[in-house]
Amino acid sequence: MNKIKQILSIGFLLLCLSSQYAVAESAENSFDFMLAITRQDMKMDWWFSVPPQFGPVVSSINEVTKGENFKILPIFSNYGTASGNEVDISFDVEIVRPDGSINVSKKNLAGFQGQASGEHLLPSKNILVVSCDSGDPFGEYTINVSANDHIRNQNVKKSRKITLKKFSEIESEDITEKWFLSYPAQPRPASALAAFVNVPRPLLDEKGHALWSGLWMFKIIYSENDFLIPHTIAFYKNKATEKQRKDIILLFHLLGKTGLLSIGKEHKDYLLDVIRIIVPDPYKKIETGDQLDMLWAEFFATSRIKPIRQILTALNLSAHIGTLEKIKSGELKKTDDVLKKAMSEAVFQSAIWSIMSNCKQFPLVFHYCVGLYESGRLNDTEKGYMGAILQSVSQENQKPTQ
Repeated sequence: MNKIKQILSIGFLLLCLSSQYAVAESAENSFDFMLAITRQDMKMDWWFSVPPQFGPVVSSINEVTKGENFKILPIFSNYGTASGNEVDISFDVEIVRPDGSINVSKKNLAGFQGQASGEHLLPSKNILVVSCDSGDPFGEYTINVSANDHIRNQNVKKSRKITLKKFSEIESEDITEKWFLSYPAQPRPASALAAFVNVPRPLLDEKGHALWSGLWMFKIIYSENDFLIPHTIAFYKNKATEKQRKDIILLFHLLGKTGLLSIGKEHKDYLLDVIRIIVPDPYKKIETGDQLDMLWAEFFATSRIKPIRQILTALNLSAHIGTLEKIKSGELKKTDDVLKKAMSEAVFQSAIWSIMSNCKQFPLVFHYCVGLYESGRLNDTEKGYMGAILQSVSQENQKPTQ
């Protein structure tokens, strides 16, 4: 495991979690920690952007493939505090190969030093990002972590197992809608190739319009998981159907990596068609449904709050409500300006529907929206519509299931 990065997390001023989580982790009044081995996003929006009335959900893993990043994250509880709620925690990490030899050893890493916001769970400020390289043997690795509370002078040791497995181009039959919908909370990038080449709908239609809702999700996943690139190139060369080759050319164009593919003469015209595609910028002022699709795709690929915040800016298009009805009644003529306003109204309605729908289906979206509503980051228009959506979703969630 030569590829190991030590990352200092930021944003701890946002941490204010219910103490019930600390109690759940350690029933006794002594220092303890939870050892999380996870693929969840390193930015940790899923922790820091979730309001205190909700609890962050840590998704553990037990297997990875070569080149795939995973994170070692100690989460401390029942720690000692000095005057001013000062905390002083460090930890050591040791990774043991299947043959019992030491692969990685890190000593005296900063777990948490400084002021804590009460007796709440504290994720380590240092998070180790690890990946196995080509020389690492397949099999079961042991991750040993020893945490030291220097205020209480207490030490706790914990271990987790993780299996290094071979990459599989063809995953099991669970590469379905469930894979896409569960990805924010339980990312599985090693399955992205199988999911991508088996997308049932065309990613580029006869008019040259891309299916951004699916395509952009894979673009983001591949952008953040380079280990997928050589496997996809090998699949393109040896096993891909005509449709799959075209889809891979399209994806690699978005990644800026078509030069890595051996594109034959039979696909040169298709490549030219792909190059002509105008890629929308989802972070410019929202004017189209494609931008919304790309932002939702980014959320599903990363579980980050940034695209959710951008989606909420579409609520400002409410200024154009009524345009479609006025066109229908004949009150407004179909000029370019009127049609643009009609499109804005349609995008607004789409934004309302998608925010409502995803808040109902995905707790993390709901939690992010509550956090944004309470943050002061929304303008009056955005906050008004967001409040109505959250109230509606909360009322529906409280209804007894039949």
